[in-house]
Amino acid sequence: MMIRCPKCAYRFDFREAQVDDNWRAIIKLLPAFGKHGNLVFEYVRNFGIDPLRIKSDKVLRLLRQMAKLFESESFEWRKTTKKISKSGIMEALEITVNKNFDIPLENHNYLKKVMKGIAEREEKERGRLAEKKLREKELMQAQGAGRRAQGKEGITAAEYKKKKGIEKLV
Repeated sequence: MMIRCPKCAYRFDFREAQVDDNWRAIIKLLPAFGKHGNLVFEYVRNFGIDPLRIKSDKVLRLLRQMAKLFESESFEWRKTTKKISKSGIMEALEITVNKNFDIPLENHNYLKKVMKGIAEREEKERGRLAEKKLREKELMQAQGAGRRAQGKEGITAAEYKKKKGIEKLV
């Protein structure tokens, strides 16, 4: 469908103008992925978006979904929300991109399945770190309580200098 510009009378195809707008939006969206933009675009190509010029709407929609994933660092899996780091997302994307699919992907379920395993691994690691910090905190509290019970509570540098009769520690 040809449209005429009311200002300059230039005739252009409406679909071409829409495609150009989509590609401008795609280009503006790519910095959201940082240095991983190529990998994300490679993943999006697994959805059978060739020729790119014609299917720019689908490319834009898929990239917006991926940008949302990167921004929120979480995804829905079987009615639960899973947290995953950006490095975990990149690991899942690499695994997905390296798999050879016979037919184009229809949805993000394969990626989500891969991310589920990575998210569970990350969750276990976060749990281990939290437990380790808690144990260290408990140990420090127990040591402090033991020192107070023995009357060996810590002293400040000023008290130490006064006790020893010196003016400088160095």
